[in-house]
Amino acid sequence: TVCNMRFEIAWIVAVLSAPFRVASFVTPVTRRATLKTTKTTSALYETASSTVSLETLSANVEKTWSEAQVTKVSKVKVGPTATSRLGLIATSPMNKGEVMLAMPYDDLYVLSPSLARNVVFKEYLPGGYDGWTGDTGLIALLILNEVARADNKGIHLPERKPALQDFMKAWIQALPSPTEMVELHPYLWSEEDQEILQSSSTNKIYRVLDDIDEDSAWLEERVWSKNRNLFPETIQWNNEEISCFSQDGFKWAMALAASRTVFVGGSLRLLPFMDFCNHDDQAEEVTGGTMGTFKTTKGAQVIASQKYQAGEEVHCSYGPKSAADYLLEHGFCPPQVFKTAISELTFELDSEDRFYDDKLDVLEFETYDSAPMDPTQSFDVVSAPGKDGEPDPAMMQFVRLCKLGSTDAFLLESIFRKEVWGFMSLPVSEQNELAVVNTIVDACEKALEDMKECGEGGPEVCTQIRESEVRALTRTMEYLQREKEALDLKEYYQERRLKDLGLDSEWSPEDDGLGDDLSFGQTRLPGGADYDW
Repeated sequence: TVCNMRFEIAWIVAVLSAPFRVASFVTPVTRRATLKTTKTTSALYETASSTVSLETLSANVEKTWSEAQVTKVSKVKVGPTATSRLGLIATSPMNKGEVMLAMPYDDLYVLSPSLARNVVFKEYLPGGYDGWTGDTGLIALLILNEVARADNKGIHLPERKPALQDFMKAWIQALPSPTEMVELHPYLWSEEDQEILQSSSTNKIYRVLDDIDEDSAWLEERVWSKNRNLFPETIQWNNEEISCFSQDGFKWAMALAASRTVFVGGSLRLLPFMDFCNHDDQAEEVTGGTMGTFKTTKGAQVIASQKYQAGEEVHCSYGPKSAADYLLEHGFCPPQVFKTAISELTFELDSEDRFYDDKLDVLEFETYDSAPMDPTQSFDVVSAPGKDGEPDPAMMQFVRLCKLGSTDAFLLESIFRKEVWGFMSLPVSEQNELAVVNTIVDACEKALEDMKECGEGGPEVCTQIRESEVRALTRTMEYLQREKEALDLKEYYQERRLKDLGLDSEWSPEDDGLGDDLSFGQTRLPGGADYDW
């Protein structure tokens, strides 16, 4: 598809009407089976941690925040916590349902993909740029630019008043250093631990690391190396030298962006100050809302899920996610996520399928108007009370289309084009349904085989994730095996269509209401009329 194409000349972007994904303008990089990047714990990462205390960092944020006035409502402050480095601390008693913190969507300090594309890097990235790391990668670039600006380098956009820039400098310096993130986030784990994680989940960390490597390589060649005054390779940060616009620096920024952004107001955003709010399973998620005197300003807010006393740490929820998603995004797994076992399966439309173009056309134009489907899709398989192994209906629908063929291929004719995606939501034929069940079972078996090859040791969380995903995959296989034995009991497209047309039973003249004087091919027997002239 267009989004995966690689272009040899960057300037062709300007004449394309639709944005495309820029991954590399040179030879495509083959996805690796094993990690081959430079060791995460580079010399720069092995230096001592920041010599500035958490108390000093949080005090600087608090002082500059109050002067910059970046919030509409704030009943919290940044401070050290017992379990999570820095967090938000209540400054006054609060009741359940009360707004604790509200911040407007102000591009002067809220980091977003649109700010990166349209303002900060507008002159340096090709039009329509969308790297393999997506919106998270754009926010990571903004983080690196703020790191550089704190050392009087980088791109000085957006233009800010001194008080606001002081706040942004204090905020960026309060973030975990590269040395700290080695212990806090799997993007910066050792190669050995990353390899254990790779074999412990179907949500592969190597895919993410590949994306980071490809984007950083392209940016290094096409952007950063062209102007090291704007894009310094290293900078001084909290009395130590750290990587900035480099592969190591981008990986660090990606870990920060993945763990601190929220999707709110229709976009991925990083809200400085609000991002210090730590997770609790019982808390409320960050939500969008209106604020200000007349409630006309749009922004994000954190609402209290319980009563808080002054001095207590307040929390928000990072949302419903699988254990692997929590680990890959935030660097930890809350205990609650293991109550529901979730694994991920990926399916792809076969490019060698003789009906590939027809099926691709269905996915692009006849599925969901606002979001055409990619020919590669990932789905969760779940083991939970009330849904122990039952497949996602969306997964069944997609795989039915992938396996559609033989005598069922007539459904791909143009006359059915507007309806075929809807047809896939129910069993098509026994032959097709058998192929669907076998395909999903094979995917589960392969995932389980890969997990059996996982090495010993590694972080304990990897073992927990592996055990959880094995349970989800096993329950899904068991459910589908039962479905396989009952395929002859299902109602398929042919039966449903006949029923819709009223042709699902044997015909007799009485069924059509034909009297003695009526027969096929005429309206009434000759001379059978009884008219009163």
